[in-house]
Amino acid sequence: MSLASIAAALIDRPGQAMRAAAARPRSWWLPALVLIATLVTYVLVTASAQLALANEQSAAMIERITAGMSEEQAQLVREQSSSLTMSTFLLSALGGGLATMAIGWLARGTLLHLGALLFGGVSTWGATFAIALWAMLPFAVRDLVMTAVYLVQGRLVAQPGLAFLVSSGDVLADSRSALVALMGNLDPFVLWHLVLLAIAIPAATQLGRGRAVILAILVWAILTGVKLIPTVIAGALLG
Repeated sequence: MSLASIAAALIDRPGQAMRAAAARPRSWWLPALVLIATLVTYVLVTASAQLALANEQSAAMIERITAGMSEEQAQLVREQSSSLTMSTFLLSALGGGLATMAIGWLARGTLLHLGALLFGGVSTWGATFAIALWAMLPFAVRDLVMTAVYLVQGRLVAQPGLAFLVSSGDVLADSRSALVALMGNLDPFVLWHLVLLAIAIPAATQLGRGRAVILAILVWAILTGVKLIPTVIAGALLG
């Protein structure tokens, strides 16, 4: 099966697609390229809106920090705090985003590989890493959907996923809420990813379907927990 056929089969024949991906461990480069391309597209298209939001949150943070200071001290803090520029934002968003993405790929592949062995499967790094990336393609679709929504509506999605269920409406407070961040990570694309991963794991590791489902959920939960650590720390330090 060609790489294009694998990608197409993920929609209607995911089991066959994942078996083909596991048989071609070097095929990981295609989903990796797609994930990079959609991330870069989203960042570049929404850069101006994200920059404005970041500076707005920074200004709100400074006002809260200086609330108990004298006017002279508050003015000094404001003068020393500079707004984020477009070049700095792009460097941070693209550089940090791509680095985080690569680390996440390695972490996901490693957890799946070791988890499969722990659960009694037969795992090879190449095949496991390949199916891990193929199973992440729903996130590329999500980036494209978010980009399209921005182009149509002219604004960012304020509350992604299920965040609207627990959001307070205070952008600054919500940005430091671990619960809001967690709920923002729950959407149909995550469910699609977990389904693909649960189907892919048996193809690469010979695990049974039940253990594959458990492993897929565990790996997602661990990586999501790690992703929430900065938010938890910020919430603890800033209140």
